[in-house]
Amino acid sequence: AYPVLSLLGWSGPVIVVTVVAALLVHALVWNSLHPNMHGLPDVQLVHGVPSLLKDYRDSELFRRLRTNHEGHHRAEGAHGNYNVCCPLMDQVVGTYVGEIPPQEVAASA
Repeated sequence: AYPVLSLLGWSGPVIVVTVVAALLVHALVWNSLHPNMHGLPDVQLVHGVPSLLKDYRDSELFRRLRTNHEGHHRAEGAHGNYNVCCPLMDQVVGTYVGEIPPQEVAASA
């Protein structure tokens, strides 16, 4: 990010503050959403950026992010839908596989 933003005329200190802020926001969203998607406990401060957005897990945004991420696990070889927090990036880089519904499990007799 530093070279690109520098070429756009951003100063060094502004680049550093912006990138660090973006990383913290990403970690906040990731740690609030991704562990929960896999049934893992919330992240505590001693382990990283805490799961402070856990109250939003029932929101429409979280449901959409969960559905998108489930596609990652249903895609063959788990290739696609990598970005939990910003699924638009999967479309930008060509890794978006869409929503993949769960397969019906045949009942055993």
